[in-house]
Order: sequence, then C-alpha cells, then structure tokens
Amino acid sequence: MLNPKIRNYLVSVYAEDIIDALLAAYIEVLRNYRIERWKPSELDAGHFVEAARRIVEQELFGQSVPLSKSMGSFSPAVLTKYESANGDEAFRILIPRVLFSIYCIRNKRGVGHISSISPNKMDATYILNSTKWVLAEFVRYVTASSPDDAHALTDAILERDLDIIWDDGESFMILNNKLNTEQKILVALYKRDRTSIEALRELVDYKNKTRFKAITKALRSKNLIDIVQESTCKISPLGVKEAEAIIENT
Repeated sequence: MLNPKIRNYLVSVYAEDIIDALLAAYIEVLRNYRIERWKPSELDAGHFVEAARRIVEQELFGQSVPLSKSMGSFSPAVLTKYESANGDEAFRILIPRVLFSIYCIRNKRGVGHISSISPNKMDATYILNSTKWVLAEFVRYVTASSPDDAHALTDAILERDLDIIWDDGESFMILNNKLNTEQKILVALYKRDRTSIEALRELVDYKNKTRFKAITKALRSKNLIDIVQESTCKISPLGVKEAEAIIENT
C-alpha cells in the first residue's frame, strides 16, 4: 500500500519503532476509511498523532518519550511549548496544529468519548487528509536532498482516494469497470444491503435478467449472499469480508 522507500527514508532519521507505529496507524486510517468504518478510522488517527508527536519532539528537543510511556494529554500548553522551541517552522507550528485538530476531533466528536455528534464521513475525510499531509511533510523533510524522490513519494501519499461507488442519493454507479459481475454485486450490497434482485441488477447495470438471477444464485451457493422472501438479496458476513477485500484492493 505504501512505497517501501517511505519507510526507508523515515527510519534513516527517526527511531524505527516510532516510524512503524506511525505507518501502521496511517494504513489503518486509510483502510477503515475505504470500507466506510468511520469510527475505527478516526480512532486509529489517535495512534498516528501519538507517533507523530514523538517525531516533532525529536526534531525540537532532541529526544522523545518512548512508545512504552504515555505522552500525556495534548493541550494548548503543549502547542505553546512547541511553538517556543527552536527548529523548523513546520515542526514548531504547522504540523503540531494539524495534529492538535486531529486529536480534538478524535476526542470530542463521539469517537473516543460519547458525544452528540457521531463519527461520520465528513470528520473521517478531514482526518484522512490531515494524516496524509503530516506524513507527506515528514517525507518531504527527510528527502530534501533527493528532490526527485521527494516529489514522487509525497505525490503518492497525497493522491486522492476515490470511492469505488458513486452514490449521491440520485446516482449510483460502480466506478471500477474491471470488476466482474459477482464482485459488483457484493460491493453494491455492501453499500445498499437488502436490495431486490431487480433493483440490484439495475445498480450493477446488468442487462440479461435470467443470467443475472443465475449469478445471484451462484453467490448464494458460495454463502456470500442470501436471497430471502424469494427476491431480496442481503450480504452475508462472509460476503462482507469479500466485499471489503475488493474495496481495499481497488
């Protein structure tokens, strides 16, 4: 999922365990976002912030708290401490403020604690793009002496993640034409479960009604979907796992 050069550059400057924690958290944020699990995506951002703060402190103070120890709460006073330190403006001001905003959303918007606002796509999208920016800043900094790599790696991180399905309430379209019909059915049901066979056929834009029914029966025989009340399709737990794998690998 990530170019191995990203890790190689980062561990050449920062502690390996901190970089591995940072990248693992980033990958989980991205993975859960893609399969529309907003709460886990936002929760994983908390781990990203903890690892990223250690990198910031390494740059500003020459040392950081080990992963085995808690850093304590991330407060405005911490931001002031960072801003007052000597070092690159990105580490004193820009990166900490982005991390603080991630931290606040994670803690105050129904993610880490109960709130009137539930985890949602809007917040998860902000968090995803913020973690992308922070990671790209770290990579830009450590690859300053290799401009070609810096450009290629930061572009790869910041590349926009497109939803596999365009579903705005009016239009529904599976955007990856390389998927076969069985895969399209699973992805469509992952998005809109309990759909009639006829409506499902229209969602995946399949013309032959007879053949389409045969395909749904084949999926039923594989325990990926069930067909209830004669014509309503719903995705099984096994089908959910398969659909998530399709989305992740698209």
